Amino acid sequence: MKKLLAVLTIVCCFGVTAAFAVDGGEYYKKHCAACHRDGSESSKAGGDVVLKGQTAKEIEMKLTGYKDGTYGGAKKRTMERVAGKLAPEEIQALADYIGSL
Repeated sequence: MKKLLAVLTIVCCFGVTAAFAVDGGEYYKKHCAACHRDGSESSKAGGDVVLKGQTAKEIEMKLTGYKDGTYGGAKKRTMERVAGKLAPEEIQALADYIGSL
């Protein structure tokens, strides 16, 4: 009985974690693609920043820097506003997605 309870607890924990997992690709489409297109090009609103080719680590550092105000270029104010709303899990999911482009 104890083994069954332990297994069910573990399964439920993984199920809850998966339910709250952030899909970086979906988030990108909803919040980033309008300016950064598919990552291989950017609009003027995106500051002509091409995201494709940057590593997940670079993207994570930049998003974190925008969020805490330690990083930024021409579109710093816009990106501070956007990144300021991101939770650490969302930053990681976006960084992983963008790093895979």
